[in-house]
Order: sequence, then C-alpha cells, then structure tokens
Amino acid sequence: MDLSIIIVNYNVYDDIQNCIKALHEHVKDIEYEIIVVDNNSPDRSILNIASMYPEAVFISLETNYGFGHANNVGMKIAKGKYFLLLNPDILFTDNSVGILLNFLRENAKAGTAGPVQIKPGSGIEYYYTFFPSLYSRMMQEFRLYMRASLMKKRIYNFLDDNIKKNEPFKVDWVIGSCLMIKREVYDSIGGLDEAFFLYEEETEWQYRMKQNGWTSYMIPKASAIHEHHSSTSKIGKTFIYYHEFRSRIIFDHKKFKGFSYFFRILMIETGLFLRVIYFSIRSIFSSQSKIKLKAYFDLLKLNSSSKSRILSDRFNFEKKKSIFV
Repeated sequence: MDLSIIIVNYNVYDDIQNCIKALHEHVKDIEYEIIVVDNNSPDRSILNIASMYPEAVFISLETNYGFGHANNVGMKIAKGKYFLLLNPDILFTDNSVGILLNFLRENAKAGTAGPVQIKPGSGIEYYYTFFPSLYSRMMQEFRLYMRASLMKKRIYNFLDDNIKKNEPFKVDWVIGSCLMIKREVYDSIGGLDEAFFLYEEETEWQYRMKQNGWTSYMIPKASAIHEHHSSTSKIGKTFIYYHEFRSRIIFDHKKFKGFSYFFRILMIETGLFLRVIYFSIRSIFSSQSKIKLKAYFDLLKLNSSSKSRILSDRFNFEKKKSIFV
C-alpha cells in the first residue's frame, strides 16, 4: 500500500466527515487507507464513522493520552509505505497529497514533507519553522513571540520569500496538522514522544530525525485549507496555555545542554514563578485566575522535578481535567 492517512479525533465529528469526503474527492491514483483514532471523545457521534465510511479503520481509545499517543496507535497498525498525519479540520482541494507523496518518493534524504496551509479569510498560516533557541524561548516566555522584530523576520520573511520561489525548501520542522513521513523514518527512530500531550511533539520528532540524517521540507506547490475548528478551543484557553508551556518544558529538557540548559531551566522557573505570583493576586477577584493559578502551579511542580521524571511524565486528560475547571 502506498499511503496510510491517520486522523485523530476529539469531539470534531463534523470536521472528520468533511476531511474524509475531501480525501475521497482529491486523492487519485494512490492506494491508500484511512485510519481514524478517537481520543475518548465525550461526543460519541464519531461512532457513526464506522458505518458511514466502512472502508476506514476506526479505533476508539478508552483514555485520552494526547495527540502523539493516538497517532502512534494509528501508525502501529498502518500498512502504507508513507504516513500522512492529518488534523480533522484540514481540507484538500486538489492533488496536493499526490504532490507530497511524489516528492518523498523522489528524494532519498527527505524524511517529512508538508504543504503550505491556508487559513480561510487570512491567507498563509505562519509558524516558526526553526527549532527552538534560547532567544525564541525567551520571546515565548515573556509574550513577545510574534512581536519582536527578529522573530517576525524569521517567521514571515522566511516563509514568504521561499513560498514565492514555488520550489521545495528545507525547514527544521513541518507542522503536525498536515505532515507526511516515510515509514522507514518511523521504523528507524520510532514514533512521537508520548511525554507530550499536545504541541511540539512533531517538533521533537523531527529534531530526532535531523539528528539521524533526515531532512524536512515544505512544498509550495502543495496546499491545504486549515479550518482551525480546534477541539482544544472547546476546553478553554487555559488548557492551551498549559500545554504550550508543558511541551516547552519537556522539549527543552531534551534539547539543551550545558550552560544553555541551566539558563533555559532558570528562564522557565522565572516565567512560571512570575505567573504564579500574578495569578495568586488576581485569583482574589477572578475565578478564571484561580484556574490559571492551578495550571501554572502544576507546571512549576513539574519543572522542579528531576529530568528523568519530566521526560517520563504522561498527561492523563481524564485525571487532570479538574485543573481546568
């Protein structure tokens, strides 16, 4: 089989239907399978997928251990020579899947490839395609990520200039909402690190790939619409902020060494400590601030743990969701 398309669902049944419909319309001359993995969605409408699309493989998980775990479950049973990890709110309108597949077939050292993603109404979806540095992390910790001039230049100018050339170009990592990878890469380095629940798992994965000689590419001739009907938005912003910060903690304990490691951990502690103080004061007047205080205090405890404890930590959504209410 050429391709295994793996879609992880959490409470976005309508998006899954639209996503699969678009795949059937636009993926041509490729032998492929679709694997839908449900992350224990409270909305059980997803169970209808099995009858609506009987050709798809449907897996229903009893516990939500996150995006990486669910994708790993799908990849373990996948039959394709290539895997396409796909968010449910991604829509294809042309032969972009075929373009990505042909690129990986024709380029021996290319491990992953991704399309240009378009947000309806606003154009290109911009993201920081480089591995985290101390500078970029400092910008994140102090809420300057999309404001600092150097960051904006690396994000906007880098993508704009390369997309205009309309030729494949190297990036450190391809965003996981639409990422195609060779099976041989998966076989050689393993799947996504399940210490991550949400965010940066694909960044760390491609960091390992690069260390093993593989390269990631964006392909301007391939495109996908990203509707951004995120299942996380239904849980709340605090949940998103929590996991953005938690994933940074895990990734940076793996990446940074020596003085950079010491400085980075100090930066994390400072950022979290300031947030705990701020929301401790705000919680006197705001119930929402009390929720944020619980979340950041939990992260402060995690970052104060041993490195081995941090890297082996697993976020169990069912057990931890009380933090966010």
